[in-house]
Formats: sequence, structure tokens, C-alpha cells
Amino acid sequence: MAEEKLRNKEESPDYGQIFFAWIFSELPQYQRSRSWYIWALIAVVALLFFSFLTSNFLFGVIVILSALIIVLFQRNIKPVDFKIAEDGIVVNSRLYEYREIKDFFIIYQPPTVKTLYFEPKGLLSPRIPISLEDQNPVQIREVLLRYLTENLEREHEPVSDQFSRIFKL
Repeated sequence: MAEEKLRNKEESPDYGQIFFAWIFSELPQYQRSRSWYIWALIAVVALLFFSFLTSNFLFGVIVILSALIIVLFQRNIKPVDFKIAEDGIVVNSRLYEYREIKDFFIIYQPPTVKTLYFEPKGLLSPRIPISLEDQNPVQIREVLLRYLTENLEREHEPVSDQFSRIFKL
């Protein structure tokens, strides 16, 4: 009986009160037409031809690996379980305590961009993008302001995200 309680406690850690929780796709699901795939193939072939002309075979290998990575990532998209809690934010059971996060910002330009970003304090830690889906950004902002500062200077989506969205990567 005591082992069962301990096991249940380990399976569901306590993050304090959960203010918001939702599930979203790890990567955006873009609708790509047949012409997108034709243009992508043309671009890959052109880059490979360029690498052959310049005898830069390492560049050719990088082009091939990049194309394979893009294709494989689109096949293995997983759902992300996200929570905003008293102790921090939880991304797939990984707790990021508020003291580990420098600030946050929200880019809300529906219907294309609805994203919440967290900037970790660590230099090597990547930015954490969270798709807002159908969540109310005003309510989320109010809760986060209790624990974090908002970076009001960030008014636009990061260039890497814009690039990915424009080219449907």
C-alpha cells in the first residue's frame, strides 16, 4: 500500500496550482501543395549542382542531410503537454522553474502567429516557443506577470520562426 502511494507520487509530481494546461503539436503542421515539393526538389538539385561545380562536396553532404532532416522531422511530430503552474512552466513533464527563466514575450497575430516565448537565463539554453492554440493570451500574460518580467521590446516573431513559417519547413 505504501509502495503504491510512493509510485503514484513519483508519477504525478506536484508543481503547485496549475493555472493553464493544454496540448499542442511539437512542430506546426503546414499544408504543402504539390508545387511546394517540386520547388523544394529543384532547390536541392540546384544546390547539389552548385556544390559539384565548385568541388565543395561537404556542402553537398550538408544539403542532403538538411533535406533528410526536414523530411524526417515532419514524419515524427509529437504532441507537447504544457502547463503553467505555481512552481514554473512544465513542458512534457520537464519543469522549468521561474528562477531559470529570464523573461517571456507573446507574439499574437492571429491566425498565423499565436506563440508564447520563454527566454532561459542560461547562455546555451534555447528559447522555448509555446503555441498558444486557442488559449487567451491576455489571461496567460496576467498569470505570468506574477512570476516573470515581460520583454516588451520583442514585438516580432524571431527570424528563424518567420523563415520556417514562410517556407513551410
